[in-house]
Amino acid sequence: MTSASVLRGYPVLGSGALGLAAACSWWALRHQRSLAVARWAPGRGRQRRAGPLHVRVLGSGEPVLLLLHGLAGAGNKFGAAYDELARAATVVVPDLLGFGGSMDVTGPADVQAHLAALDAALDALGLQDRPTVVSGHSMGGVLAIRWAAQHSQKVRSVLTFGAPLYLTRAEADAHIDAIGRMEALLAGDGPLPRAACAWMCRHRTLASWIAVADRPDLPVPVARSGVKHTWDTYSSAMDGLIRDDGWLPALDGLTRVPLTLAAGQCDPVPVPGRAVELARTRPALRPVVHPEADHGLPFTHPDWCRQLIAEALTIEPH
Repeated sequence: MTSASVLRGYPVLGSGALGLAAACSWWALRHQRSLAVARWAPGRGRQRRAGPLHVRVLGSGEPVLLLLHGLAGAGNKFGAAYDELARAATVVVPDLLGFGGSMDVTGPADVQAHLAALDAALDALGLQDRPTVVSGHSMGGVLAIRWAAQHSQKVRSVLTFGAPLYLTRAEADAHIDAIGRMEALLAGDGPLPRAACAWMCRHRTLASWIAVADRPDLPVPVARSGVKHTWDTYSSAMDGLIRDDGWLPALDGLTRVPLTLAAGQCDPVPVPGRAVELARTRPALRPVVHPEADHGLPFTHPDWCRQLIAEALTIEPH
């Protein structure tokens, strides 16, 4: 009996299969070792529609805590580690306009549309007149600053994590690649980003699993949420919040509101030294750095972020 006849009828592991097995092993190892995966769990609370936004709400404390996610994401980025804050506040975690469960918006979602959507959501929840602490990660941090500037009389404090505070479009484009591969792919104005986003819209489920394969360091539900947007909403958010310097005049409206700009020491998204520079002329602004974290700070070190937010909730109205 020849070796060929012995092997006939049994699958032979070829080079392609070996490569796939190696890739799966690499993904599983990265996923298993990820701090974000280890420290994330789905958040509790009531999922509902509030005006134009899908939101998660928990707690009943007097102050409102508004948690805003970043670009190419959804509110599930703020997982169960932040639920403890509901002991002291009413926690509202929206999917921002055009993203996640709020993806059904039609047409561009510019800055004013995002601000109006947050107002409408709080109004629908009956929370529009409550004292508020607003915190955001990445793009959500920029939106937090701009929303707070319009409501400075009721905002107790603002906190941002890894906020992309850029002064020019060129400066923004030099840092966008650091936000993530998907953000870099969809950041341009040419036909390729549009085509990539259009393909994701047509093949949303497949695209979500490709996102999982691309980001083994993220919890699977968080990675899958990263493709829930349209070209109009994505490009509007990129141009209106990340590439725009509207956050700078917004700071002028927050001179009496405590503002914490937090970031990881290894985060390539914020401009080095910008937070310290801004603090020199703004006594209410405090830069804070985590010595080990990168741009995934709210996922990898949620206890540290939660403590900063908890401190902000104790600040008395100014």
